[in-house]
Formats: sequence, C-alpha cells, structure tokens
Amino acid sequence: MNVRLAAVAWALACVAAPAPLCAQAGPQVVDRIVAVVGERPILLSEVEEELLLLQSQGQPLPPDSAARDALRRQALQRMVDEEILYQKARQDTTIIVTDADVQNAVEEQVRRVRGQFPTENDYRAQLAAAGFGTPEEYRRWLSETQRRSAYQQRYLEKLRSEGKLHNASVSDTEVRAAFAQAAAQSSRRP
Repeated sequence: MNVRLAAVAWALACVAAPAPLCAQAGPQVVDRIVAVVGERPILLSEVEEELLLLQSQGQPLPPDSAARDALRRQALQRMVDEEILYQKARQDTTIIVTDADVQNAVEEQVRRVRGQFPTENDYRAQLAAAGFGTPEEYRRWLSETQRRSAYQQRYLEKLRSEGKLHNASVSDTEVRAAFAQAAAQSSRRP
C-alpha cells in the first residue's frame, strides 16, 4: 500500500513539476542487500563501511578492482559469521548482557578516544570525518557494537566451557607456511 501511495505522490509531483525535473529524477539505487542472515539484511553500504574501517586502522585497500572485490567478499563473510554468532547468542537464554555492562564499556571507549584530542572541536571534527554527526551518534553506534560484541564473546565462552569449541594450536612452521603461501599469491597479482 505504501508503494502505491509513493507512486501516486511521484506521479502528482511530476505533473506539477517542470518536465526536466521529472526526466532527470528516475529511480536510483541508493543501497542494496548483499546478504540476509535470519531476518537481518546486510547492506552493501555496511560492507563498504567495513572497508573504510579497515583503511582507518591502517590497512591499505587494494587499488585493483578484483582484489578490492575479494576484500569485500571477505568482509561480507566476516559480517555474516558475526551476525550468525550474535543471533545464536541472543537465542540462548543463559547469556545475559546488561545495559550497565554496555554503558561501562562505552564510557571507557569514549574516554580513551576523547583523550587523544586536545580540544572538543578536534574531537568533533574527527567524529565527523569518521561519518558521525554528533558525539551522541557515536555513542549509540558504540553501544550497539559493544552489545553485539559482548553477546558474541559470552556465547563463545559458553561453547568453550561446554567443550564444544576448542582453541586451535598453530605451530611456527604452519605460520611460516601460511605466510609464504600468502606472499606467493600476492606476487602473482598484476
């Protein structure tokens, strides 16, 4: 019903608006769903945000499109895995994350980040550069991120304590072999 209402409103706007306006303003893709986990869609914009987060943490993004697409797929797979873990943790009634736990972690993180800037204006400018309109928006994002992380961590701890999840032991030889393989693969790229 809302789609019909929007179509009628668009048609009326086109009738009332000058012809060039309606000709230019056709349907435009704003975002798209790239995966669905349970009932939660994962948007392309969220995957792109993950890439920007990696870049802000010092990881250079590949210049060629094939390598960038591979990085997008890796980021998407990580997001899907994390969402599955979060949903499983939320379904488990023995796992409890309180608002106080979340807020304490958020306050600590805000204090740490704020302490990196000499003035409030510098802090707000950096938040704006990171895509946050206000410190409150940053706090909301941190709260959601911290809540999800706490659920995931507690669920993993529960699986370990039940013997369903074991820590993997990796030898130095295996690390060196994996590093050599990654180096060989990266040297084959144009």
